[in-house]
Amino acid sequence: MNISKFLLIDAVLVIGAIPLLFLLTGSTKKTPFMRSFSKEELLRESPYKTPDKEKLIELEKLAKNQGSGIESDSIIGNWKFISIWKKDIDEEDPIFSSLLRAFSAKIEFTKNLLTENSTELSVIASIQFVLLVIEFSGTGYLKGKQPLLAFFLNQIELKSGSKILLTRSLKEPEEKEKSFFSMIALEENDELLSARGQGGAVVIWLKD
Repeated sequence: MNISKFLLIDAVLVIGAIPLLFLLTGSTKKTPFMRSFSKEELLRESPYKTPDKEKLIELEKLAKNQGSGIESDSIIGNWKFISIWKKDIDEEDPIFSSLLRAFSAKIEFTKNLLTENSTELSVIASIQFVLLVIEFSGTGYLKGKQPLLAFFLNQIELKSGSKILLTRSLKEPEEKEKSFFSMIALEENDELLSARGQGGAVVIWLKD
């Protein structure tokens, strides 16, 4: 690959990955250049309604006090990011939510077949724009009563269809520096998943 093409792909990788990286690493920075996209477009084919402010607060209190009942097997699958709520759950974050929906952000959990640890999960977070897909892959595991999903993403790939255009490896962080989601609830026939991210924002996923 010539140097100009490499730099172009690298630039696309960085720009396109910004919204997902902000969420997964807990950054509170904003990127105010996208118009708002309606999450109703993603929910149109689903009979389920996302929880409102009061319901989210109630569900999180219940998860902290009694546990959410979420286990590794119950989150296996592919999940679309459909809504991001601000740290204090006062309102949905329209910019952040729009960015993640605009880039078709998803996260996939599968059983990690490369380890003897039956509770360890393979984690793939991805975004897509036009024909390009950026995938962040790694491993994670659930721990605690609520529980907490601790994970790290150690590889980035830029793909066009089945062709891999660029691969980058990332250094595994110390345990205390790993990203995490505090799981809140799994509702509506296990189709809606909510969790609080490392930066405090609450995310809602719809099962794909």
